[in-house]
Amino acid sequence: MKEQYIAIIFLLLGPILDVTSFLGLPFSIIFRGLFLVYIIFAIVKNKKEIKYLVPLLLFGIFYLVYQIYGLHFNVSSSLSSVLKFLYLPISILYFKNYVFPMEKSKVLSIILVTYIGIYLLSYILGIGADAYLETDGKSGFKGLFSSINEFSAILVCLLPVVTTYLKKEKKYLFLVGLIISAFLCSLLIGTKVLMFGVIFTIFYLLWQERKKLFLEQKKSIKIGIIVSFVIIVIIGGFLFTKTRTFQNMLVQQDFFKVENVISLEFVNKIIYNDRLTFLKDNFNYWKNQSVSKMIFGFGLENYDIKMIEIDEFDLLIRYGIIGLILFVGSIVLSVDKKNLKPEEKISILLLIVISLTSGHVLFYPTVCIYFAVMLAKDNTKKAINVKKKRFS
Repeated sequence: MKEQYIAIIFLLLGPILDVTSFLGLPFSIIFRGLFLVYIIFAIVKNKKEIKYLVPLLLFGIFYLVYQIYGLHFNVSSSLSSVLKFLYLPISILYFKNYVFPMEKSKVLSIILVTYIGIYLLSYILGIGADAYLETDGKSGFKGLFSSINEFSAILVCLLPVVTTYLKKEKKYLFLVGLIISAFLCSLLIGTKVLMFGVIFTIFYLLWQERKKLFLEQKKSIKIGIIVSFVIIVIIGGFLFTKTRTFQNMLVQQDFFKVENVISLEFVNKIIYNDRLTFLKDNFNYWKNQSVSKMIFGFGLENYDIKMIEIDEFDLLIRYGIIGLILFVGSIVLSVDKKNLKPEEKISILLLIVISLTSGHVLFYPTVCIYFAVMLAKDNTKKAINVKKKRFS
C-alpha cells in the first residue's frame, strides 16, 4: 500500500469514527492519536518541516509534565490536552507537502456525503439523540454525532470546495441535491452556524457565476434580477422565523430577558450564546493566577471555570501565552496561500470565523484536520490525464 493512501483511508473513516465516539467507544481517540504519531514519523522521515516540528514536540512534552506535576491532572486527560494542541499545527506540516494520488475534491465529496447521509438516515430511522435537553426548551436533532458544533463546522467548511467541484464537473443534479440535503440538516439541527453556512455557500456559488448571471445581462434583466433578489430575501426572512434556529433564538432571548435587539447584550446572549460573559470570567480568573499559569495556561481539562468556546481565547487561557504564540506562529509560518484555490481559501476563512464565534475548530481533531487538508496538493498530472480521457 502506498503511504499516500493511509491519509485518504483515515480521512474517509472520519464520519465513522465520530459515530463510534457518540456510541462511547474509544476508537476515535485511538485512531486519531495513531494518525498523529504516523504523520510525526512521516515528517521526520521526509526531513521536511523539522524546524517547526521540534519546538512543537518540545512544548508538548513540557506541557504534559507541567499538567501532571504542576497542575496535578491525571495522565490520560493531560495526554489528551497535548494531542489536541499538537493536532492542527503538525497536520499542517504534513499535509502542506502531501500530494493526493487522486482528486482531492472527490475525496472531500465522499466525506461530506457520508456525514450528511449518516445524519439524515439516523433521523429517518429515529436513532440518535436530540441536540438539547428537554429542560432547555430548545429543539434540534444531533443524530449519531456527539457535537453539533463540530458536525456543523465540518459541513460548512467542506461545502464551498465540494459544491465548486460539482459545478466544474457539471454534475448539477448532484449539486442541487447536496445543497438541499445540507439545508435540510440545518433545519433539523437548529443551529445558526450550519444554516448560515449553507446560505453563504449558495451566495458563493452565485458569486462565482456573477458575470454570466448578472454583469453580462441587459439592464432590464439586471433590474428584474435585483427585484427578484429583494423578494427572495423578504420571503426568506419570513420563512426563517418558522425554523428551529429562529425559535431557539427566541427561547434564548426569553431566558436571558433580552429586550433590545440592537445592543451588545443581544449580540452576547443570543448571537454568541453568552460567550463574551465566559470570556470576561475566564480573563478575570486567568489574570489572578500565578505568573507561571499565565505563561503556560491553567489546562484544557480545568473544570473550575467554563470554556469560552472562542478558540483563540481558549488557546491563550488554557495553553498560556507561550502556547498561543507557538500554535499560531507555527501555522502562520507554515501556510502558503499562493498554492490554495479560491474555494479552499474560503473554507479556511470559514473555519477561522467559526473558531471566533462558536469554537470547536482549532484544537478539535475532528474538525481541524480539514484546515490542514485544504493545504494539500492534487496530483496535477493525474488530473490532466483524467480530463483527456473524458474528452477522447
